[in-house]
Amino acid sequence: MARRALLAIGLAFALSGAVRAGAPVTLPATLTDVYGKPVDVAALASRHRLVVVTLKEPACPVCRSQLERLRSELPRLLSCGATFVVLAPGPRDALRAVADATGFPYPFVEDRDLALARAADLVLAPGQIVPAILVANERREVVWMDRGRSPTSFNDPALLAELRCPPDQMATGSARAARGRAPASRG
Repeated sequence: MARRALLAIGLAFALSGAVRAGAPVTLPATLTDVYGKPVDVAALASRHRLVVVTLKEPACPVCRSQLERLRSELPRLLSCGATFVVLAPGPRDALRAVADATGFPYPFVEDRDLALARAADLVLAPGQIVPAILVANERREVVWMDRGRSPTSFNDPALLAELRCPPDQMATGSARAARGRAPASRG
């Protein structure tokens, strides 16, 4: 019994960051954001490392926290060539509210009928998408995915590793400077 549990855990871990075997999931060349503006996915993927952040639903507080965490890491992520699209079930008005509340400055796209989520095997339930982060190559094919999110487990550390982003120089420099300071003299 313990052997089966370990095998199941190992299999789940192995599949967590890998895209399922078979035909790759290819994102459409264009999408429409929640404001009705076209999103040129083909251009984004050809010029940057395209990252798609899925939200379970607009009311998901953990998903909003993930966007806030990513927003705080934007300088580092941008230095690694990342750009983003946020994908979630609607309604559009609710997604606009999430965009405004989080201040995440990238396109928010409603996955009507969960067509994109279904293609990536990310339908959780009717009207819900598995929270995940996906990375697409220059051909818009999903080449990496980290599925799942909880209040104690976010996707940004795995994304930073996948993009091979160097450690945060500001945090590293601040810690180094603090360690290197001489104590104040007591005169």
